[in-house]
Amino acid sequence: MAFVHGKGTKVHIDSTDFSQYFNNVDVAKTADVAETTNFGSSGSKEYIAGEDDGTFSLTGFFDATADATIQPLLSGGTDFDLVVGIDGLETGDRTQFGVANITNYGVSSPTGDVVATSIDAQADNGVTVGLVLNAGAYTTTGVQGTANDNSASSTGGGGAFLIVTSVSGTSPTGDVKIQHSADDVTYADLVTFTQATGATSEIKKIAEGTTINRYVRVHATIGGSSTPTINAIVGFGRNN
Repeated sequence: MAFVHGKGTKVHIDSTDFSQYFNNVDVAKTADVAETTNFGSSGSKEYIAGEDDGTFSLTGFFDATADATIQPLLSGGTDFDLVVGIDGLETGDRTQFGVANITNYGVSSPTGDVVATSIDAQADNGVTVGLVLNAGAYTTTGVQGTANDNSASSTGGGGAFLIVTSVSGTSPTGDVKIQHSADDVTYADLVTFTQATGATSEIKKIAEGTTINRYVRVHATIGGSSTPTINAIVGFGRNN
């Protein structure tokens, strides 16, 4: 049994690391159910499963720089990418992520304590739980890191995210994909992200019913000159 301390948690809003501004995050996955109890039932209520849902709640400390980013997301009703790494966002770390909308942004200023903030966000199209497939500096075209083995294929759908924190070199480009395979030999593209030329982020959903093979890996095509480098975090999760 391996417990995890919360001090290593990471929070990314779009491509920016906001971890330093928060000290608590709650992620909730929920599912609707509809009652189908009819006349002559056995005495126990019956239900059928509905739609999945999810929310994020974050609390922390007020900072003018962070506020300048968060306020426009609220006032404009803007979708943004929210990625939470429970024990960090290094290769193999567990993550929870989704496209979100802020529903509440509060600032509390007590006379005898630090100014605090709180954010409630509604996930658009659910929260995906997964792991970081690979995090690092991508400098050459090819497979990045090693394949993740799920032991079996799945058809429940899922999601994937790309966070590019920075780039360097002359006119750097990064075409990042997640590929899957049934045998860890022959791979096909599963998720293709928009080409990255600077700091950016993207979350993509994989529709329920799509076959996701047993093995998944990250592949990147790097372009540019003067040692082009894409510093990226790529995550993936299945709805098993």
